[in-house]
Amino acid sequence: MKKIEREIIYFGKLLFERRLISGWGGNLSCRLAKEQFLITGQHAPLGFLKIQDLVRIDSKGKPLRKTQHPSSETTLHLAAYNGTEAKAIVHAHPPKVLAFSLSHASFVPVSFEEKYTIGEIPVLPQETPTVTDTAGVVEELKLRPIVILRGHGTVAIGKDLKEAFLLTDLLEEAVQCQLVRDQIQGSSEPEQTGQKEQKKASKQTPAYPLFSREHIEALIESANCDTEFQRQAREENLTTTLTLCLDETGAPWSVHFDNGRIVRLEAADDGEFVIRGKRQWWEAVFKGRIDPFLATQQEKLKLERGELWKLSQWFKPFQRAFALWQTIPIK
Repeated sequence: MKKIEREIIYFGKLLFERRLISGWGGNLSCRLAKEQFLITGQHAPLGFLKIQDLVRIDSKGKPLRKTQHPSSETTLHLAAYNGTEAKAIVHAHPPKVLAFSLSHASFVPVSFEEKYTIGEIPVLPQETPTVTDTAGVVEELKLRPIVILRGHGTVAIGKDLKEAFLLTDLLEEAVQCQLVRDQIQGSSEPEQTGQKEQKKASKQTPAYPLFSREHIEALIESANCDTEFQRQAREENLTTTLTLCLDETGAPWSVHFDNGRIVRLEAADDGEFVIRGKRQWWEAVFKGRIDPFLATQQEKLKLERGELWKLSQWFKPFQRAFALWQTIPIK
């Protein structure tokens, strides 16, 4: 038995023991080569896998041994491999996540580990026994490593099965914590700061080209005019220089913070912290589809200068700033 086969059998059993799947639910897969994958077979019980339950398939989902039948979710797995950098996929049915998905539109992280590791997770509609809207799932997996399918389960991607399993396990525990908190507070689904700010921004504001001078100046004005940002930034003594750079143009903008106030803007890359990224990721951040700290943690945005732990000391004011900035439309 090869190492990758042992790993699939091991993590299938672990998913069962952790009660993240039951019965014949869930499926696992790994990339073996550019055009070849190993996936659990149709109706294979993950908690009791045998080597004959593992199916080698090509990039079109056809089994190399014609007598075998791959998982009914093979199309979903292949779409995720084609659309992301995934090396392994775990599709599970965590019971608390399933229950949570029936009454929530998204999972909003509570702890810092959740915010850094998985971020806010949308609950995607799912009305068929197998996933038919693979494009919608993949679009979200480009932004975050795990998604929730309403009444169906989770799909996690990773560099290996261990990472995808840990993400699945973390989400189940995180949802459990949130369900307990909601029960104590008697609430259902708290709004994030960004959502509140977007509702406040009812007046139509002009849209700016991403990272144009007009766009950056609008970001600065929104932060400098916000009393809550000012309060948080002063309390945390936010004094640093942050450089933001768009890969496609290479033009940097350095924003200078002095005790909570933005005092200067320069077209330079001399910031204590330099964050660079492609347009698709910056647009996702400014449109509120992915948290900027999560995007940096996942290296969708590259922290070229400075340490993330040091930047994190100003987590609250920067979160507030990005919540404000997400209300400014971009072209």
